[in-house]
Amino acid sequence: MTKLSTHMTTLKFWQWRIVVMGWFTYASYYLGRVNLSIAIPDLRESLNLSSQEVGLLGSGFFLSYAFGQLISGHLGDRISPRLLVFGGMLLSTVMNLVFGSVAIWGLMLVVWTANGFFQSTGWAPILKVLANWHSTEQRRKVAGIYATSFVAGNALTWFLTGWLVANLGWRAAFWIPGALMGVVALAWYQLIRDTPQDAGFINPLWFAKETNKSRMQEDPQPNMLHILKYFWPLALAAVTGGMLLFALIIWGPTYFVDMHGLGIGTAANISILFPIAGTIGTLAISWLVAGPLCCKEIFFGAVTFLVVGGLLFLFPIVSTSLLMSATLLVLVGSILYGVNTIITTILPMVLSDRQEVSTVAGLIDFAFNIGASLAGVGVGTIVDKFSWSAVFTVLSIGAILTSFFLALFAFWTNRLRGRSILNFKQRVL
Repeated sequence: MTKLSTHMTTLKFWQWRIVVMGWFTYASYYLGRVNLSIAIPDLRESLNLSSQEVGLLGSGFFLSYAFGQLISGHLGDRISPRLLVFGGMLLSTVMNLVFGSVAIWGLMLVVWTANGFFQSTGWAPILKVLANWHSTEQRRKVAGIYATSFVAGNALTWFLTGWLVANLGWRAAFWIPGALMGVVALAWYQLIRDTPQDAGFINPLWFAKETNKSRMQEDPQPNMLHILKYFWPLALAAVTGGMLLFALIIWGPTYFVDMHGLGIGTAANISILFPIAGTIGTLAISWLVAGPLCCKEIFFGAVTFLVVGGLLFLFPIVSTSLLMSATLLVLVGSILYGVNTIITTILPMVLSDRQEVSTVAGLIDFAFNIGASLAGVGVGTIVDKFSWSAVFTVLSIGAILTSFFLALFAFWTNRLRGRSILNFKQRVL
């Protein structure tokens, strides 16, 4: 084996190591995030909280998480993403341990809101590391793989915390997953390097070529005004898309408890089908946009959200049947997770150059989690004042709006660039 072939084999090994560890690390962030969803019914009963108060916990988290995304995305392009992720995970571990140890709603709101900020250190910085280690030709496929991490993390966390709440109480759902997250933080720090050069590689040809092209641009450093000029319609789509997805993530188990009289353990197990189906949907949609529908992901996303709107409109009609409700949840999950991947992962990774990947991803995830924060208190308030049927009517309208914003993104980019984004390839090739 020649020296060059040995070098390339080692580089490919590192690339897979980065993908696997990035995937596993971001999935592990969910241990300290969606554990609240499973704990809601038990926590609400044991502390005598209203649905609105519990919803405010979720909204506080996602508001701080959303604004934290802007900061973390900005920092991810300027300091070591490896250190940023490591520090954020450890601090989130501390917040989970504290949250599981207190019983005062006001203090819990402060702690869980702070946890949202520390949780924001994951998505954009890890996406930056993945972009650093892969060429533009590889990124669509890598983005699709990485996107399944949050789906799998959601499912595994719900499975673990469902068992913990049913057998040990709601506090264990924060203590044990929080501790596990701290262990993963240590593994990330030990196994990851920010760039190929940090691992001892001397500028892979594709890395040097793309970096040099990026430096030749008029504005090589990420500029938020420039980014907003192109991406504001996509950010609006992220707001409504985030509201849809997290309304079901946060309140899915509670829906089955309230509407079908299930115990929390059974409700959690049924709700796990939602992210499991989402994993399949994410892989399928990622394959489509990396292959047959390459460069047509925005058109595909706009049409798909219209389908989601129709399915959500059916929920009140089938709510009397547990089987039909669970089946529809699985179908919506398989589609909704996958199509949101286009907004939050694929488009930021392939429509921005290496210098601004983290900043663009941070902006879009900021908008996505503004929507998630609206879902927390919004659904809780609608349930208290109206009904679950009203919830799904609002979500159906949200899906239609998301389709409209994606179409607007295509139109706006066409106007700015003089060519349709439906056939638009990455600017820096």
